[in-house]
Amino acid sequence: MKDTTKICKNCGFQLETTHHFCPNCGQEHKERVIYFKEFIVDFLGDYFTFDSKIIRSVVPLLIKPGFLTNEYLDGRRVRYIPPLRMYIFISIFFFLFLSGSKEPIQLEGENLDAAFFDAYFDIWMPRLFFFLLPLFAFFTYILFRQKGRFYLSSFIYSVHFHAFVLLLFTLYILLTTYVFDSMYGVNQQLLLGCIGITEIYLLLSLKRVYDKGWFATWWRLIVLNLFYIFSVAAVFLGIAVLIYQTQY
Repeated sequence: MKDTTKICKNCGFQLETTHHFCPNCGQEHKERVIYFKEFIVDFLGDYFTFDSKIIRSVVPLLIKPGFLTNEYLDGRRVRYIPPLRMYIFISIFFFLFLSGSKEPIQLEGENLDAAFFDAYFDIWMPRLFFFLLPLFAFFTYILFRQKGRFYLSSFIYSVHFHAFVLLLFTLYILLTTYVFDSMYGVNQQLLLGCIGITEIYLLLSLKRVYDKGWFATWWRLIVLNLFYIFSVAAVFLGIAVLIYQTQY
């Protein structure tokens, strides 16, 4: 009779042909050759859920403003990457490309100390973005407060919105660094386009998530922008002054 057992390559446990995972150690049983894609998937593993959830999450994040937030709040969560995990995944690529795209900055004919910009972009900016998530959520919660919805709902929306912004500006960095390098006029137009897309996305996502009328959403959007831009500018300027005074 044909042998109906197989051996776990990890612990040597005797498996039945119906076993896809070892009941002793939990490792998936694979008879075939491991390919590079499978190696990458195993490397990222559960931490980033590097599988079809990526496509199911990133595509609506880009083209359906507010959709992922509503899905999460309505309890439909298994099909998509959890909000914070997706934000971390995208932010890693954003800061990786941002760090690789920095160039020496000239001021009055001299190069500024590279350590200042390394500290600002590589150390403080990732921390500041995590600070901005709850700050933006607070402003959104105050302006769009609804019965039965608590601060956490606005925080989830904030995570999705900032994930979109980081993904959009990751594409901007790639284009300006590798496609339109030194074409400053084109880069300025792309930057203005990204800002415009961000504002349109914000309006549409707020409308979908909080389900208010267009005018009610629009004037709250203006106030939200004023509060948020002022707060971000104050925090970023304060950190820049702190780093400068520390180093000089």
